[in-house]
Amino acid sequence: FVGAPADGGAALGSSDWAEIFSRVAAEPDAVYAEHMVRTATGDHPPPSEPGPLGRPAHTSRRKQLGTVARRQVRLIGADRGYLVFLCALPFVLGGLALLVPGSSGFEPLAPGEKPGELAFVLILLILGACFMGLSLTMRDLVGERMIYHREQAAGLAPSAYLAAKIIVFGIAAVVQAVLLVLVVALGKGLPATGSLLPLGGVELVVGIALTTFTCVLFGLALSSVARSNEQVMPMLVVAVMVQLVLSGGLIPITGRPVLEQLSWLFPARWGYAAVASTADLRAKDPTAEADPLWQHTGSWWLLDIAMLVVLGLALAVFTLTRVRVRGR
Repeated sequence: FVGAPADGGAALGSSDWAEIFSRVAAEPDAVYAEHMVRTATGDHPPPSEPGPLGRPAHTSRRKQLGTVARRQVRLIGADRGYLVFLCALPFVLGGLALLVPGSSGFEPLAPGEKPGELAFVLILLILGACFMGLSLTMRDLVGERMIYHREQAAGLAPSAYLAAKIIVFGIAAVVQAVLLVLVVALGKGLPATGSLLPLGGVELVVGIALTTFTCVLFGLALSSVARSNEQVMPMLVVAVMVQLVLSGGLIPITGRPVLEQLSWLFPARWGYAAVASTADLRAKDPTAEADPLWQHTGSWWLLDIAMLVVLGLALAVFTLTRVRVRGR
């Protein structure tokens, strides 16, 4: 179709662009035949001589950030299936933690109960946080790559584009993390006191939310590296499984050269250490590993949280570099 946007609905049979593109993809021959009929009957204006492209529009990064953020929110809301998946995910993952046998939860081990309940609850919390953060953003940058290239040519700043993504997905990650902890609290309770904060439940939410947010940045970094949408799912599975193993809650990590140092590069390692410190895992589970990162003190908890922040900043810088290189 060639002409004013307002006339597109009458010529194409619909003013809904999503419907138009779906029909073009489903019936390309029929749509092309209609186009040729319109061309033969002169239902479109003759093509004009192309004019100079001019220079890209110069708008502030703040306005660009706001525009991209609003669009991202509308995109999430328009994909109903994806929105339902995001809303249901914390309830499903939290429900899995409730299936762990035992009634002690975050309290000291009750007489006659086998140890291991608290460790399993914490590993499922961290696994849920990692999966939620990665699933929010793994497909985002690679799916919009061609659109981003056109918009960058029109003046979009890479920093504004990435910042808008981080803000929107970061807020979604925090909401999901809060819901995840609330679901687990219904069946397993919350820690009475934290390592630093007097309210252990608040400290637990901070650890899970920051882990989820850091995995949002991890997902954006992986999405900037992916070459096609087909690579997203294998990368997601590998990223989740590697973090599950290297978190330190599933197999011993401390004191194992190379493996221990490698685990420092993943959010799950520091996220699990933060929540294990909050829950005082070493004191409540006699079978727990003597990992120094899990000590129930404010200084060790702050170290775990600080490392999550450092990892997040490093991932954001890496992604921004990749986005700029891709744009050029």
